[in-house]
Amino acid sequence: MVPVKPAIRFVPTLTEVVRPGTITSAPVIDRDALVEQVMQMVKPRLEQQLRTALYAMVEEQLREAAPQWQLDVEAAVNAAVEQVIGKQTPPKI
Repeated sequence: MVPVKPAIRFVPTLTEVVRPGTITSAPVIDRDALVEQVMQMVKPRLEQQLRTALYAMVEEQLREAAPQWQLDVEAAVNAAVEQVIGKQTPPKI
């Protein structure tokens, strides 16, 4: 004898009524509008990251250049002082 399966207690039901001719298509996505929307969302974060990266690069360049600039300024000041002192000293006879 073939065993009898128990009756299914839950039967899936249709929750939406579909009528012929009323098929709705998915909305058309405007690619350009979507790109613009995403850019507006990420723009503040990108700008902050760019500022942070540029600030770090500028700081590094300034740290590396400062010693040479100090030497250049010192040489220019020494040259200017020598020039002024040379004009004030009476010629030696």
